[in-house]
Amino acid sequence: MARQFCCVLLLVVHSVSAQLLEDIRQLSSADMQGRETGSAGAELARRFIGERYQSLGLASFDGGYQQTFLYAGWQEKTGVNMLAYRQGCLYPQQYIVVSAHYDHLGQTGRSIFYGADDNASGVAALLELAARLSEVCPAYSYIFLATDAEENGLYGSKAFVANPPVALSHIVLNLNLDMIGRAGKRGRLYLTGARRYPALMSQLHAEFSKLQFLPHRGPPRNVRSNMRYNWLEASDHGPFHRAGIPYLFFGGHEHADYHTPEDTWQRIEPDFLAMAMQAIWHTVQWLEQQAPAVLNGQRQ
Repeated sequence: MARQFCCVLLLVVHSVSAQLLEDIRQLSSADMQGRETGSAGAELARRFIGERYQSLGLASFDGGYQQTFLYAGWQEKTGVNMLAYRQGCLYPQQYIVVSAHYDHLGQTGRSIFYGADDNASGVAALLELAARLSEVCPAYSYIFLATDAEENGLYGSKAFVANPPVALSHIVLNLNLDMIGRAGKRGRLYLTGARRYPALMSQLHAEFSKLQFLPHRGPPRNVRSNMRYNWLEASDHGPFHRAGIPYLFFGGHEHADYHTPEDTWQRIEPDFLAMAMQAIWHTVQWLEQQAPAVLNGQRQ
Protein backbone atom coordinates (compact mmCIF):
# COMPACT_ATOMS: atom_id res chain seq x y z
CA MET A 1 0.00 0.00 0.00
CA ALA A 2 2.76 2.49 0.83
CA ARG A 3 4.30 2.04 -2.60
CA GLN A 4 0.92 2.95 -4.07
CA PHE A 5 0.95 6.19 -2.04
CA CYS A 6 4.16 7.13 -3.84
CA CYS A 7 2.73 6.39 -7.24
CA VAL A 8 -0.33 8.54 -6.53
CA LEU A 9 1.97 11.36 -5.43
CA LEU A 10 3.71 11.31 -8.78
CA LEU A 11 0.41 11.85 -10.59
CA VAL A 12 -0.38 15.10 -8.77
CA VAL A 13 0.43 17.97 -11.16
CA HIS A 14 0.54 21.62 -10.13
CA SER A 15 1.31 25.05 -11.45
CA VAL A 16 2.18 28.02 -9.24
CA SER A 17 -0.77 28.63 -6.96
CA ALA A 18 -2.36 31.91 -5.96
CA GLN A 19 -1.57 30.96 -2.36
CA LEU A 20 2.16 30.80 -3.14
CA LEU A 21 2.14 34.35 -4.48
CA GLU A 22 -0.08 35.57 -1.64
CA ASP A 23 2.28 34.10 0.96
CA ILE A 24 5.17 36.02 -0.60
CA ARG A 25 3.13 39.22 -0.56
CA GLN A 26 2.11 38.76 3.07
CA LEU A 27 5.59 37.91 4.32
CA SER A 28 7.15 40.88 2.52
CA SER A 29 4.46 43.40 3.46
CA ALA A 30 5.30 46.65 5.22
CA ASP A 31 3.66 45.28 8.38
CA MET A 32 6.45 42.70 8.67
CA GLN A 33 9.02 45.55 8.82
CA GLY A 34 11.67 43.50 7.04
CA ARG A 35 11.48 40.58 9.52
CA GLU A 36 14.71 41.39 11.33
CA THR A 37 15.59 38.88 14.04
CA GLY A 38 14.23 40.02 17.40
CA SER A 39 11.86 42.63 15.94
CA ALA A 40 8.10 43.02 16.12
CA GLY A 41 8.00 42.30 12.40
CA ALA A 42 9.70 38.95 12.93
CA GLU A 43 7.08 38.11 15.55
CA LEU A 44 4.33 38.90 13.02
CA ALA A 45 6.07 36.65 10.50
CA ARG A 46 6.18 33.81 13.04
CA ARG A 47 2.49 34.27 13.79
CA PHE A 48 1.74 34.10 10.06
CA ILE A 49 3.85 30.97 9.55
CA GLY A 50 2.35 29.30 12.61
CA GLU A 51 -1.17 29.97 11.39
CA ARG A 52 -0.28 28.53 7.98
CA TYR A 53 1.24 25.45 9.63
CA GLN A 54 -1.93 24.98 11.63
CA SER A 55 -4.21 25.45 8.63
CA LEU A 56 -2.24 22.77 6.77
CA GLY A 57 -2.70 20.34 9.65
CA LEU A 58 1.00 20.02 10.40
CA ALA A 59 2.03 18.40 13.67
CA SER A 60 4.32 20.10 16.19
CA PHE A 61 7.17 18.88 18.37
CA ASP A 62 6.77 19.33 22.13
CA GLY A 63 3.43 21.05 21.79
CA GLY A 64 4.46 24.10 19.77
CA TYR A 65 5.95 25.25 16.50
CA GLN A 66 8.66 27.48 17.99
CA GLN A 67 12.26 26.53 18.67
CA THR A 68 13.97 29.30 20.62
CA PHE A 69 17.75 29.55 20.65
CA LEU A 70 20.52 31.87 21.79
CA TYR A 71 23.40 32.95 19.63
CA ALA A 72 26.31 35.34 19.98
CA GLY A 73 26.85 38.17 17.52
CA TRP A 74 28.09 41.47 18.90
CA GLN A 75 26.11 40.42 21.95
CA GLU A 76 24.00 37.43 22.93
CA LYS A 77 20.71 37.43 21.05
CA THR A 78 17.60 35.26 20.82
CA GLY A 79 16.28 33.70 17.63
CA VAL A 80 13.17 31.63 17.02
CA ASN A 81 12.86 28.91 14.40
CA MET A 82 9.44 27.73 13.26
CA LEU A 83 9.20 23.99 12.72
CA ALA A 84 6.44 21.49 12.06
CA TYR A 85 6.24 18.04 10.55
CA ARG A 86 4.13 15.63 8.55
CA GLN A 87 4.45 11.92 9.25
CA GLY A 88 5.27 9.63 6.33
CA CYS A 89 3.83 6.21 5.59
CA LEU A 90 6.59 4.14 4.05
CA TYR A 91 9.62 5.45 5.99
CA PRO A 92 8.04 7.23 8.98
CA GLN A 93 11.28 7.27 10.99
CA GLN A 94 13.29 8.78 8.13
CA TYR A 95 13.03 12.56 7.77
CA ILE A 96 13.59 15.05 4.98
CA VAL A 97 14.05 18.58 6.36
CA VAL A 98 12.71 21.31 4.09
CA SER A 99 14.28 24.60 5.19
CA ALA A 100 13.94 28.27 4.26
CA HIS A 101 14.90 31.30 6.32
CA TYR A 102 12.15 33.80 7.14
CA ASP A 103 14.35 36.53 8.64
CA HIS A 104 15.66 39.49 6.68
CA LEU A 105 17.40 42.84 7.28
CA GLY A 106 14.63 44.83 8.92
CA GLN A 107 14.22 48.60 8.67
CA THR A 108 16.62 51.54 8.59
CA GLY A 109 14.89 54.86 9.15
CA ARG A 110 11.96 54.91 6.76
CA SER A 111 13.51 52.32 4.46
CA ILE A 112 12.13 48.81 4.81
CA PHE A 113 14.13 45.89 3.46
CA TYR A 114 11.09 43.86 2.42
CA GLY A 115 12.93 40.67 1.45
CA ALA A 116 10.40 39.33 -1.04
CA ASP A 117 12.87 37.20 -2.97
CA ASP A 118 15.23 36.94 0.03
CA ASN A 119 13.55 34.95 1.41
CA ALA A 120 9.77 35.22 1.47
CA SER A 121 9.94 33.25 -1.79
CA GLY A 122 11.64 30.28 -0.14
CA VAL A 123 9.26 30.24 2.84
CA ALA A 124 6.26 30.41 0.52
CA ALA A 125 7.65 27.46 -1.46
CA LEU A 126 8.13 25.55 1.81
CA LEU A 127 4.47 26.14 2.64
CA GLU A 128 3.47 25.11 -0.88
CA LEU A 129 5.35 21.83 -0.49
CA ALA A 130 3.64 21.24 2.86
CA ALA A 131 0.27 21.73 1.18
CA ARG A 132 1.05 19.39 -1.70
CA LEU A 133 2.40 16.70 0.61
CA SER A 134 -0.86 16.81 2.58
CA GLU A 135 -2.84 15.54 -0.42
CA VAL A 136 -1.59 11.97 0.05
CA CYS A 137 0.56 10.32 2.68
CA PRO A 138 4.20 10.80 1.62
CA ALA A 139 6.78 8.04 1.79
CA TYR A 140 9.11 10.00 4.08
CA SER A 141 8.34 12.13 7.10
CA TYR A 142 8.95 15.82 6.43
CA ILE A 143 10.10 18.52 8.83
CA PHE A 144 9.29 22.04 7.66
CA LEU A 145 11.87 24.39 9.14
CA ALA A 146 11.55 28.16 8.75
CA THR A 147 14.78 29.45 10.22
CA ASP A 148 15.61 32.70 11.99
CA ALA A 149 18.94 34.60 12.08
CA GLU A 150 20.18 33.23 8.76
CA GLU A 151 21.25 36.68 7.65
CA ASN A 152 23.39 37.04 10.80
CA GLY A 153 25.36 33.83 10.21
CA LEU A 154 23.12 30.80 9.60
CA TYR A 155 22.36 30.67 13.32
CA GLY A 156 18.87 29.18 12.98
CA SER A 157 20.04 26.15 11.05
CA LYS A 158 23.05 25.80 13.35
CA ALA A 159 20.68 25.74 16.32
CA PHE A 160 18.45 23.14 14.68
CA VAL A 161 21.37 20.85 13.91
CA ALA A 162 22.72 21.30 17.46
CA ASN A 163 19.34 20.54 19.05
CA PRO A 164 17.23 18.56 16.56
CA PRO A 165 13.75 17.26 17.44
CA VAL A 166 14.73 13.86 15.98
CA ALA A 167 18.09 12.11 15.91
CA LEU A 168 20.37 13.46 13.19
CA SER A 169 20.89 9.87 12.05
CA HIS A 170 17.20 9.81 11.08
CA ILE A 171 17.51 12.88 8.83
CA VAL A 172 18.28 11.57 5.36
CA LEU A 173 18.35 14.89 3.50
CA ASN A 174 18.06 18.67 3.80
CA LEU A 175 16.17 20.43 0.98
CA ASN A 176 16.99 24.14 1.34
CA LEU A 177 15.20 26.95 -0.53
CA ASP A 178 16.50 30.51 -0.75
CA MET A 179 15.78 33.26 -3.32
CA ILE A 180 13.77 31.39 -5.95
CA GLY A 181 11.52 34.25 -7.11
CA ARG A 182 13.76 36.13 -9.55
CA ALA A 183 16.03 35.12 -12.38
CA GLY A 184 18.86 37.56 -11.70
CA LYS A 185 21.28 38.75 -14.37
CA ARG A 186 22.08 35.25 -15.62
CA GLY A 187 18.48 34.07 -15.80
CA ARG A 188 19.32 30.86 -13.93
CA LEU A 189 18.08 28.83 -11.01
CA TYR A 190 20.99 27.08 -9.32
CA LEU A 191 21.06 23.68 -7.66
CA THR A 192 23.94 22.48 -5.50
CA GLY A 193 24.35 19.13 -3.80
CA ALA A 194 22.81 17.15 -6.66
CA ARG A 195 26.00 15.62 -8.03
CA ARG A 196 25.62 12.65 -5.70
CA TYR A 197 22.33 11.88 -7.51
CA PRO A 198 23.14 11.57 -11.23
CA ALA A 199 19.72 10.09 -12.08
CA LEU A 200 18.00 13.15 -10.58
CA MET A 201 20.37 15.48 -12.42
CA SER A 202 19.61 13.76 -15.70
CA GLN A 203 15.85 14.17 -15.24
CA LEU A 204 16.08 17.80 -14.16
CA HIS A 205 18.47 18.65 -16.99
CA ALA A 206 16.01 17.26 -19.52
CA GLU A 207 13.04 19.17 -18.07
CA PHE A 208 14.45 22.55 -16.98
CA SER A 209 16.72 24.43 -19.35
CA LYS A 210 17.20 27.35 -16.92
CA LEU A 211 18.46 25.11 -14.10
CA GLN A 212 22.23 25.01 -13.61
CA PHE A 213 24.03 22.47 -11.43
CA LEU A 214 26.94 23.66 -9.33
CA PRO A 215 29.53 22.13 -6.99
CA HIS A 216 29.97 23.45 -3.43
CA ARG A 217 32.28 26.15 -4.71
CA GLY A 218 32.62 27.39 -8.22
CA PRO A 219 31.06 29.48 -10.95
CA PRO A 220 29.27 31.79 -11.46
CA ARG A 221 31.39 34.61 -10.12
CA ASN A 222 29.91 36.95 -7.54
CA VAL A 223 28.33 39.89 -9.35
CA ARG A 224 29.95 42.32 -6.90
CA SER A 225 33.49 40.99 -7.02
CA ASN A 226 35.84 38.78 -8.94
CA MET A 227 35.73 36.09 -6.25
CA ARG A 228 34.13 32.70 -6.72
CA TYR A 229 30.80 32.41 -4.95
CA ASN A 230 30.88 29.97 -2.01
CA TRP A 231 27.56 28.17 -2.41
CA LEU A 232 28.17 25.96 0.61
CA GLU A 233 28.14 28.97 2.94
CA ALA A 234 25.41 30.83 1.06
CA SER A 235 22.45 29.55 3.08
CA ASP A 236 21.12 27.15 5.70
CA HIS A 237 22.21 23.90 4.04
CA GLY A 238 25.77 24.59 5.24
CA PRO A 239 25.31 23.38 8.85
CA PHE A 240 23.53 20.23 7.61
CA HIS A 241 26.44 19.46 5.30
CA ARG A 242 28.94 19.97 8.10
CA ALA A 243 26.92 17.53 10.23
CA GLY A 244 27.27 14.90 7.49
CA ILE A 245 23.69 15.22 6.20
CA PRO A 246 23.25 15.30 2.39
CA TYR A 247 21.56 18.40 1.02
CA LEU A 248 19.98 19.87 -2.08
CA PHE A 249 19.96 23.65 -2.33
CA PHE A 250 17.77 25.54 -4.78
CA GLY A 251 18.59 29.22 -5.00
CA GLY A 252 19.03 32.19 -7.26
CA HIS A 253 22.07 34.40 -7.54
CA GLU A 254 22.34 37.97 -6.31
CA HIS A 255 20.44 40.52 -8.39
CA ALA A 256 20.39 44.31 -8.49
CA ASP A 257 17.80 44.51 -5.68
CA TYR A 258 19.52 41.99 -3.41
CA HIS A 259 19.65 43.34 0.18
CA THR A 260 18.01 46.62 -0.83
CA PRO A 261 14.55 48.08 -0.12
CA GLU A 262 13.67 47.35 -3.76
CA ASP A 263 13.35 43.59 -3.14
CA THR A 264 9.54 43.81 -3.11
CA TRP A 265 6.78 41.38 -3.96
CA GLN A 266 5.88 43.41 -7.05
CA ARG A 267 9.28 42.47 -8.53
CA ILE A 268 8.82 38.74 -8.13
CA GLU A 269 8.83 37.11 -11.59
CA PRO A 270 5.87 34.69 -11.76
CA ASP A 271 7.21 32.69 -14.71
CA PHE A 272 10.58 32.15 -13.06
CA LEU A 273 8.90 31.33 -9.73
CA ALA A 274 6.68 28.80 -11.51
CA MET A 275 9.71 27.13 -13.10
CA ALA A 276 11.52 27.02 -9.75
CA MET A 277 8.52 25.54 -7.97
CA GLN A 278 8.10 22.90 -10.68
CA ALA A 279 11.78 21.93 -10.44
CA ILE A 280 11.53 21.68 -6.64
CA TRP A 281 8.35 19.62 -6.84
CA HIS A 282 9.87 17.34 -9.49
CA THR A 283 12.79 16.80 -7.11
CA VAL A 284 10.50 15.91 -4.21
CA GLN A 285 8.66 13.43 -6.42
CA TRP A 286 11.99 11.82 -7.31
CA LEU A 287 13.06 11.69 -3.66
CA GLU A 288 9.80 9.99 -2.75
CA GLN A 289 10.66 7.11 -5.10
CA GLN A 290 14.10 6.47 -3.58
CA ALA A 291 15.01 4.23 -0.66
CA PRO A 292 16.76 5.89 2.31
CA ALA A 293 20.05 4.21 1.38
CA VAL A 294 20.01 6.08 -1.94
CA LEU A 295 19.50 9.45 -0.25
CA ASN A 296 21.96 9.11 2.62
CA GLY A 297 24.15 6.22 1.53
CA GLN A 298 27.02 8.50 0.54
CA ARG A 299 27.44 10.35 3.81
CA GLN A 300 31.05 11.21 4.46
